[in-house]
Amino acid sequence: MKKFQIIIPLMFFFSGFSQNATESIIRGNQYYRNGQFDEAEKQYRAALEYNPKHERAKYNLANALQKQKRFTEAILLLEEFAATTDDKALQSAAYYNQGVANSTVKNLDLSIESYKKALRLNPNDKEARENLEKALLEKKRQEKQKSQSKSQSSMSQSQAEQKLKMLNQKERELQKKKNKQQGGSGQAQDW
Repeated sequence: MKKFQIIIPLMFFFSGFSQNATESIIRGNQYYRNGQFDEAEKQYRAALEYNPKHERAKYNLANALQKQKRFTEAILLLEEFAATTDDKALQSAAYYNQGVANSTVKNLDLSIESYKKALRLNPNDKEARENLEKALLEKKRQEKQKSQSKSQSSMSQSQAEQKLKMLNQKERELQKKKNKQQGGSGQAQDW
């Protein structure tokens, strides 16, 4: 009988935690839908205070952070979330969102890796495949641009060397002319 007296209050205690976490998530989702991402963040954080392992609260919090353009925080939270969840669909979605955030902050290598992870978990994810292709094309474009700028800078260096040689040659010719004029005019003048 004493065991039931202890277990029943504990059940109400823990059900209160999940109920409060769920209520906070519901409120957070309402704020999120209304574009009030800072308020949504507060509600998701409140849900995590009730239940620090609540997966939906972590995932939604990361999305609210992304909407606030706090990409670094979102990326870290999504990485932590993806590493701890057993839900393959949520894990794939987390990697996809991580890829989007990394693309936004121009970290293409991490973005590409995130999209690949998402596709390993969900090979049918059309958006992840399209974004992976875009990230790969952007990386290729950046590498091409980088190699072109290197070749242009080396060409301009060789051009600068050629111009310097030409200027040195002209200076020598001018010096010779000047020396001839000074030498010839100095003897002719006898006043």
